Amino acid sequence: MEINCPNCAADLKVRNDAVIHTCDYCGTAIQVSKMVAEHPATKKEKQKFIVKDHYIVRCHYTPDQAKNLLGAWISKIPGTPTDFEAETNIHSQKLTFYPLWVGQYAADTPYRGLDDWPQFSHPAYDAPGWYEHVSYYKKEETGEVIREYQIPLIGISLQKDQEYLRDYIVTVSGKEYFDIKHVKDVNGEIIDSTLSYDEVRNRMNQHVLNSQEKEIRKEVIIMHSRKDNIKEEALYYIHLPIYEIQYTYKRKNHKALIDGSNGRIIHVETPITRGFRAKTISLGAIHVAVGIILPLLFYKTLPFLSIGVGVGLIALGILFFAINLRRRAAEKQV
Repeated sequence: MEINCPNCAADLKVRNDAVIHTCDYCGTAIQVSKMVAEHPATKKEKQKFIVKDHYIVRCHYTPDQAKNLLGAWISKIPGTPTDFEAETNIHSQKLTFYPLWVGQYAADTPYRGLDDWPQFSHPAYDAPGWYEHVSYYKKEETGEVIREYQIPLIGISLQKDQEYLRDYIVTVSGKEYFDIKHVKDVNGEIIDSTLSYDEVRNRMNQHVLNSQEKEIRKEVIIMHSRKDNIKEEALYYIHLPIYEIQYTYKRKNHKALIDGSNGRIIHVETPITRGFRAKTISLGAIHVAVGIILPLLFYKTLPFLSIGVGVGLIALGILFFAINLRRRAAEKQV
């Protein structure tokens, strides 16, 4: 369908089911679903169809730099083939600006309820200060949970190979007001949120309520009353640059996600040599076998030591098996 941008009046073609759309000319984030439902008449009314706090995190890496980062990082992973960079063929690489909502909330929840309190009886005669029996009774408790929240929410339903973005910790301190020129300069593609502004607010509000309840449940087991005072301090709509790379190593396809703003490897499927897999399986089997046999041989003479060492060797063997089963990796976040 066709709409007019409420900011620059440009004619835009958008999908019939579009919820949010970023103007191709001025970069304004438009609430399409709300705009279609309500026909604007004046400029003042048009402002309510715009997401005002629309930001971007700039892409600081070129496609070649992202490619080099990927190759250098993978080559450091244990078990990576020595000919990885020479034999790898990147057949797809695109820069996508993903939609992220970030809400900042302050919550204050006074509550009243009951909790279990211990009651001790029958003092132990051979241990002063200790008791032989303990029972519990319900006691009323009141309190107040005061918390601040910063909630990130990806604005689209993620596909299987994009799920790693859900738990990715995004640094938004470098956000700037959205600049459509930057997106075009780096040949990026914009994906807009399929969640409306109101949907996002409702989800985040519910997240705060659930989090407050979890904190209260740590103090009382039966809640009689609570009063939630939730303040929305900010709600940002941010576009993040993510490189999506598909590459082939010896006829097998692999995928990678790289943060274009800081070069962090979000997710990568890594090829592992057969020799490395055989070595880790052998080491794992040896450690597990020794860990089982050792306590059997020395249980009578060194029971605690043999059991402790045996458990440690079995754990180490399981770790080798886990390394062998590895199919993907990601750069650790601090």
